[in-house]
Amino acid sequence: MIRFNGSVCAAGRKERVMRTLFVIVLVSMVCAACCHCVVPKQCCAGSRTPSEFVSLFNGKSFDGWVIMGDPEGWKIQDGIIHSDGGKGGNWLRSVKEYSDFILTLEWKVSPRGNSGVFVRCTEQGNPWETGHEIQISNEQPPRDDMHCTGALYGTVAVNPRPDESPNRWRTYEIACIGKRITVKIDGVQCVDADMDKVPAIKNKPMRGYIGIQDSHTGPGCTIEYRNIRIKEL
Repeated sequence: MIRFNGSVCAAGRKERVMRTLFVIVLVSMVCAACCHCVVPKQCCAGSRTPSEFVSLFNGKSFDGWVIMGDPEGWKIQDGIIHSDGGKGGNWLRSVKEYSDFILTLEWKVSPRGNSGVFVRCTEQGNPWETGHEIQISNEQPPRDDMHCTGALYGTVAVNPRPDESPNRWRTYEIACIGKRITVKIDGVQCVDADMDKVPAIKNKPMRGYIGIQDSHTGPGCTIEYRNIRIKEL
C-alpha cells in the first residue's frame, strides 16, 4: 500500500488554488482593460452616434445641401448663410432625409423680412405644403398667430407668441418625434402639436428633408442662418 505524505498533498492543493486565483485575476484585468479602451471617433463627415448633434452646415460651402432655386439668391459670408430678397433663391434642402430628430439653428431676419424652416418636406412641390414650415416673420402689419414667427405655417398657432424684433440672432429648437412636433424659440416653447389632433397635418409624411427658405420678400430684406445642427433619434 502506498502512503501519501499529508503535508505534500496540502501543498499540492494550495498550489492548484493559487494557480486558479491567478487565472481569475488575469482574466478580470483583461476584461477591465477592454471595457475602458478608447474607441477613436470616425473622421468622415457626418459620422455620429445616436447621442450627439451633427453639423449640417460647415460654414464654408453648401456641401450637404441642394439649392432649390436660383444660386444667385444665396451666399456664404463669414460662416453665415445669407439670402437677399427678390433674387429667387427659393429654398435649400438637405441631401439626406430625416424622420425623428432634434434640429437647432440660429437665424436673423431683417425688418419686414419673411422666411422659414422646413421639416419632413418632399423634394417636389411647395415644402410648406408637403411638410411643415416653422415661420420666420417681421412682416408689417404683423401676421396672425398661425402665420407669425414660431408657428407651423397655416396649421398650428403659437402660444405664447414670441418676440419678433428684427436684426437679432434667434435660436430655434425643433423636435419631430413620431406624431409630436415641438418648437422652442430662444428656449421658450411656443408650439406643441400632436399631428393626429390637427386635421391639416394628420396625414403629412413622417420622413423628409430639412430645408431653409430664402428671404421670401422683395429687395432690401434679408435672412441669415448659422450653426445648423441635428440629432437623429
